[in-house]
Amino acid sequence: MSELNGMYQTPDLNRKSFARTNSQTILQRVSLLRELVPSVNTIAEICCGDCTRQFQAYSKYLNVQTYRGLDIEASIVAANRKQGIACYCGDALDKGLLRNFIEDDAIFFGPPLSVACDGHQIRQFNEVQPRYHDFARLLLAELKYTGMFICICPNTTTMGDVARLHHQVRHCRTDFNLPVIHYSYSTVTGNDEPTELRLKYVELWFSDKHDDLWEVRESKPHTIST
Repeated sequence: MSELNGMYQTPDLNRKSFARTNSQTILQRVSLLRELVPSVNTIAEICCGDCTRQFQAYSKYLNVQTYRGLDIEASIVAANRKQGIACYCGDALDKGLLRNFIEDDAIFFGPPLSVACDGHQIRQFNEVQPRYHDFARLLLAELKYTGMFICICPNTTTMGDVARLHHQVRHCRTDFNLPVIHYSYSTVTGNDEPTELRLKYVELWFSDKHDDLWEVRESKPHTIST
């Protein structure tokens, strides 16, 4: 593990064990994007890590024309670029860099959720860096983003955490609502190793085009039609 500016964490690439988003969760996101952003054409992922699977799934199942990422680890960015992914290198809170994404239909914000980025020692919501409310303030209040804004949160996230972030988002933009709170379960790791059924992520789907329903969804492993 390395640390940047005393707070950001990047994976120890020599271990080859850093967390990647599992394939089941990605298919669940495909289904939600189909429902909530039916005309989605451009998707961005901030703190993207190895996002090859997302790029492939969104291109195949949603016919997304543009998928782009941003990560602070140069070697990960280089690996993504080798896969044909448009990937920027830098800080998620760099306003100049983030400006490149404000025209995208959906933006996923998924900062490192575990110590050493290994997917094992999961952080509490308020320990995650960069902080969700800092990113929301930059994206919504300063850059005036419109679209679907998805915060990928640790499985330790409580409804109190959700309520606080909702309040902070509404303080930035009163037109942004929380239509869906998504609990993503899976039976595989990011490296395709089988596990018992586990809650992997709590995802907060914010939008300026949906009502403030706070509808709780639980997704278990499934397949989707092509």
